[in-house]
Order: sequence, then structure tokens, then C-alpha cells
Amino acid sequence: MRVLFVTTHFPRDFRTHVYGVFQRMRLFVDAIKELADLDFLFYVPEDINISSAAEGMERSLLQHWDVEARVFLCRRFDTAQKLSRWKRYGLPLFRFFKQQGYITTSGPEQVQAFEACVQQRYDLIFVHRLSAMCPALLTRKSLPPILLDLDDIEHVKLLRFMDRRWEWWEKGLHVSPFPALLGGELRAIRRARWSFVCSEQDRDYLTRYWWLRGVVAVPNCVDGATLLPVTPDPTLLFLGSFAYKPNVDAVEFLIGQVWPHVRQVMPEARLIIGGPFSERIDHDKDVPGIEFVGFVEDLEWLYRRSRIVCAPIFSGGGTRIKILEAAAYGKPIVSTRLGAEGLEVRDGYELLLRDSPQEFADACLRLLNDSELCQRLGQNAQALVRRCYDRSRVVPLIQSFLTCTRQPSKGTRWAGRVKGGRDAHRS
Repeated sequence: MRVLFVTTHFPRDFRTHVYGVFQRMRLFVDAIKELADLDFLFYVPEDINISSAAEGMERSLLQHWDVEARVFLCRRFDTAQKLSRWKRYGLPLFRFFKQQGYITTSGPEQVQAFEACVQQRYDLIFVHRLSAMCPALLTRKSLPPILLDLDDIEHVKLLRFMDRRWEWWEKGLHVSPFPALLGGELRAIRRARWSFVCSEQDRDYLTRYWWLRGVVAVPNCVDGATLLPVTPDPTLLFLGSFAYKPNVDAVEFLIGQVWPHVRQVMPEARLIIGGPFSERIDHDKDVPGIEFVGFVEDLEWLYRRSRIVCAPIFSGGGTRIKILEAAAYGKPIVSTRLGAEGLEVRDGYELLLRDSPQEFADACLRLLNDSELCQRLGQNAQALVRRCYDRSRVVPLIQSFLTCTRQPSKGTRWAGRVKGGRDAHRS
């Protein structure tokens, strides 16, 4: 079996690109590589030298992900180029393919690169995220069955990204592309043989409200980890990539609204903030008791230093790997309800769920003073991860859909192999 893996997420550095989107990407790659030969089509930023980067990526995939694959590269459509106001602001209201994030893979060059790859005769096409699905929706070529990892439901994310401080007209402008985005997303799900989401909650929403078939819950997951003891030091931890705006908002909530309450009651408490791109945090970083550690490769060392893990997420979609990861180590967790959405967790049993700044701070202080509660929550959380979110259980689930989809539907035809081969797709 041969599979073409199409994605817009290009891991420049496999050592540091280990946050959520790449962990889920690797989950599917690991499942596929055991059953099929893999080729990759990456849609890459303008600054990537595609004449040399493909071979380097092939070596990196083999070295870091243990997958031997052919790599094809195509530049994304350059959104920085001069466009008329109508094309930049008007068309996105009516056309999904003109919206930010989707126009980058919707140009003629991007569709042609996809079509050139498809002529290599694949048994399946695996599309990673909605942004990579645009060429498959725009082409008129016959295609093998498509599997789409939707991951987040993008139209739900759009609504949640509204800032509560915005004026009504700002909110109106933000949601104006919603109908076109919804239409494009539903079309993509209908086009795919199977569409994967992170939780049963997301699957129920798509099947119940939009009558969609072929939607499957493939949960985010983690490898098993050692149950760590309760740390005596009064230390809170937030961990995440700050290239993701919900993580930036979460840290600003922690620093600006939660941390003052904690420090007032317990001046010796400390807050560790870990993760790349911390320069995107628009808040004073010279706050007493707060330590920014940047990217940390040894996560177990970081978790050992921390008594509590915080996940005050107020926007976004899917499920939070940061919660599963902390739970795998048996760390007590305080999260917002949206932060824990889609996970089979119970307030007061596997973690504490709080939404207001005062309640969130009180929950943290309670855990800082109650080691028995910390131990109980951590043990229950780790048991849940082993039962429902262990990687060894999820990979076979993915493989079962690969196996049952490898045979084409009646009437499906593939385009033949074209002259030009692999090198034709490098530019």
C-alpha cells in the first residue's frame, strides 16, 4: 500500500517542534508507516529553499521519526503579495478558498503540485488538517480515497477566538467569514472517506447537527510515563507553545489575574512558564516569583520541579495534549472547563475545573496546601490516561481505518503515472 501524506505543517526543527500539532501528526505517521510506503507533500513557507530542503527533510524524517519516505515540496501562495481590497477583504466573506489560512494552498501552483503527486498512483491520500485539503477539493482529477485528520473543528474555533474586550463591530468583522468557512469545512468532510476529530463530543456535534457520515473520534494520546511523587515545593507550571494564541491568552490570564491572588496568600510560591516563542507574550515578564524557562527538552525534569500544572484555556478546539501529558506523570491539574473539553475527566476526581480568576487561584492554593489531594488527583488522572489515551491503544484504531479503506469504492479510478517523476514536484 502507498499513501500520500499532505500537510501545511513543516517541522523545521524536529527537536523543538514537538508541541500539539506535531505530536498528532506523528501519531498518524507512525500508524501509517507500519502498513504502507509513505510519501509527503509539504506546503512550505516562502523562505524555504525547496531545491535543497526536500532531501534534508527525508533525512530528518528517517533520523527523528524513523520513517523512510519521499518528500515533495511546494511553496504556499504568498499572501504578502499585493492584492486588491476586494480580494483581500471582500472575497473571503463568500469564498472559503480565499480566506486566510486556506488561500495559501488554493492557488493554481499548489493544486498543480498536488495533481502531479497524485499521478504517482497512491492507494490512499491522508490529509493533515483542513488547510491541506483545499487542493483535493479544487482538483478535477480522479483521486483515491481520502482520509482527513480534521483535528480541530475550524468554524467552532473561529467563534471562540473572539476577544471578550472587543466592541460589537469588531466581533461582527471577526465572524463575517463564518458561513463560507462552515461551508468549506462541511464540503471537506463530505469529500473524505473518513474524517478524524479529537473527541466523541466533536464527533457527536458534526454527526448530530450537520448529519455528516464518516466522522470518527481518534483521541489525542501520550506515551506511558512514570508516576512522579508530589513535589513539596509550591510551584505551578504552564507549558505550551506560544505560537498558539490560546496559550498566550492563558499565560496572560495566569500572570495578570490568577498569580496576584496566589502570591498574596503564599509569597513563597513560584510559577514556571515553559515553551518556545515566549516573546509573543504581551505582558511584563519581570513579575516576582515567575520564571520563564523557554523550550525544555527534558519534560520529566520540568514536571519533577512542579507541584501543579495549570491549563487556563479559553479558546481553540480539539483536546489539550498538555493535560494528557501532565496526567501521564500523575501531576495534579487545574484547568478551565473549555481547557478540558472533550476529555473524559471529572471535576474533583482527575483534576479541578475552575473558570474565574479567584476560583482558579483558590484551587491552586488548595493543592499547594493538600498533598493528599494532589496524590489522589494525580493517580486518578494517570489511570484515566492509561485506560483511554495511551498511544498503544490509539495507533491500532487508526490502522483499522487504513486497512478497511485501502480498497477503492466502486467506480473509483486513478490517474496513471506521468513522465517527470519525483523531481517534477520539487519546485
